Amino acid sequence: MLHYEIVADPTSLQASLPNEPSVGTVYLIVSNTHQAQVEWDYIDVALPLLAQSSNLTDTPATVTATVERTYNNPWDDALEFTWDAAHDCFRARLSQTQPSTRQFALLDAHGALVLKLENIPVAEGAGLSLLEIRERAGGGDDNLAMRQDHYTTYLGLAKQTPRVPRNFRPDKSLLDVDAGEQLVLRWDGPNSLDYAILDQTGAEVRSEPAVPGAAPAHQEYSWTTAAPKRGTTYTLVAKAAGGGQQRGYFLTTTVHAVIPEFASGTRTLWVEGVANKGRLTPTADGVDVRNPAGDLGRITADKADVDNVTTRVVQGRTDSAGWITFPDQGVNVYHGSNSDLGVLTAARADVEGVNTKWAGSRDAGSGWIEFTQPGATLHKDGNQDLGALTADKVDVEGVNTRWVGDRDAGKGWIGFPQDGIDIRKDGGQSWGTVHADKADVDGINTKWVQGRSTSDGWIEFPAEGLRVLRDGGHDLGTVTAGKAELNELNTGLALVSGEARVRGMLSVGGGMKLSHDGTRMFVTLPDRIIYSAINEFKQWVGMERGLTVSFQTGSFSATKEGGILTHGCDVQFQQGTVSISKGNPPQVRFL
Repeated sequence: MLHYEIVADPTSLQASLPNEPSVGTVYLIVSNTHQAQVEWDYIDVALPLLAQSSNLTDTPATVTATVERTYNNPWDDALEFTWDAAHDCFRARLSQTQPSTRQFALLDAHGALVLKLENIPVAEGAGLSLLEIRERAGGGDDNLAMRQDHYTTYLGLAKQTPRVPRNFRPDKSLLDVDAGEQLVLRWDGPNSLDYAILDQTGAEVRSEPAVPGAAPAHQEYSWTTAAPKRGTTYTLVAKAAGGGQQRGYFLTTTVHAVIPEFASGTRTLWVEGVANKGRLTPTADGVDVRNPAGDLGRITADKADVDNVTTRVVQGRTDSAGWITFPDQGVNVYHGSNSDLGVLTAARADVEGVNTKWAGSRDAGSGWIEFTQPGATLHKDGNQDLGALTADKVDVEGVNTRWVGDRDAGKGWIGFPQDGIDIRKDGGQSWGTVHADKADVDGINTKWVQGRSTSDGWIEFPAEGLRVLRDGGHDLGTVTAGKAELNELNTGLALVSGEARVRGMLSVGGGMKLSHDGTRMFVTLPDRIIYSAINEFKQWVGMERGLTVSFQTGSFSATKEGGILTHGCDVQFQQGTVSISKGNPPQVRFL
């Protein structure tokens, strides 16, 4: 009955992004376009969760809701517009905290209301957000009676996410290559674009194609690679999917190395330390190394590549470090300041055979293998706890194990209790999901059953029987069947598209409304019955107190107290007396 318009601020609402919340305002303008007042009971603004709708907000209870009239009269009652958790909507109505002079609110002809939804925490995801408007009203130009049910209409507004890339940046712009730091570049952008990263030479070092067939979404991208050895500028190029040679969008960022390394060399007269002032000076026949006092210094290196070294002992930098001697039969490796045999560490050892009690990693806290009489035993963490065998394929006669899981400890796993098999998820104790094309079992015990999508309808099994729900939520769903035989039917609304037959007694407790082709024919109200058609009674009709029939020019009534009485005609029957009224003024004659 009323007219609705929607306005958003900002005009195009920005959908929230990960770690970037968005807030907006929505105005609903409710206009009375009639020449007469409209009487209204309530106006609901609901946020339906439909497949084709993007949710406006995930926390409606935090929204600030208010209502204003375009102009106020002294006799207007106070209104309120608040979140109604019981009806899962924002509801406008007469104030529930201030006294009212009438049952229903009034909206004058040509008047309007503004329903404000402010400080809306906008939900993630771009797309159309629907608002369901439910209005229970009456009056207007046709002076319609207050409806038993509400009118319903829908309004919508669009949420958007940025359509071009932005925020191309490194996690750190100054990197320590020697400390093993890696370069991490990040950017935000829609998944409908092709992305490429170019290095300082223009070569493409990273390609991130658009997500084929996916719903457009704004997300954060990242690329991790080895840190550059000197200052480097990277360029992000974004193009429409399959855009060919088009220019697209370009963003740049620059990173530096704490200690830069130059591929083609560095020319200098001398090099001096920062904290320690030792100096290295290139000379005509080599390099001159001096200490801070100017005396010849010492060369300390991790590796020395020379044509020949003749020595008796080679030892680490400290007196307690390992050392090597060169006897006639080969090489002896020792450790510490005594003659205990030490450890030989090498990238590879090619020998005819190895005799050892155990084999382990260089890290004493890692896994190791012990060679026992029955075979080989795997241990972990440098202790006696059994470790894990990792292989591409294992071919054995049998496996005895407490559980089986994926390599990632955070994924699903299978346990083997005494009574069968347990399926768990996320590396914890929560029940997981079995995916199969078909399951043939003798029975199923479960709390609920649902389609493969979380938005499908689902069935739960309470103690009293079966409940069918829809849209992955808790709204009651629809049972579709060719035939249903029930001992009893309890329902809020029954819609019969064909013929309804009642074999027993039809008892209507809340009133009855009958219509034909949209025309009202028969309506029962607490104090009267309204007929809108010809009534043909072929048997007796009993009236408890009397009968009154009205015409355009008169009326006829028959009551127990007053007898038969007519108005607008010459002959009257009243209290057993017949009279005739004629003339102007009328002359009454009794018979």
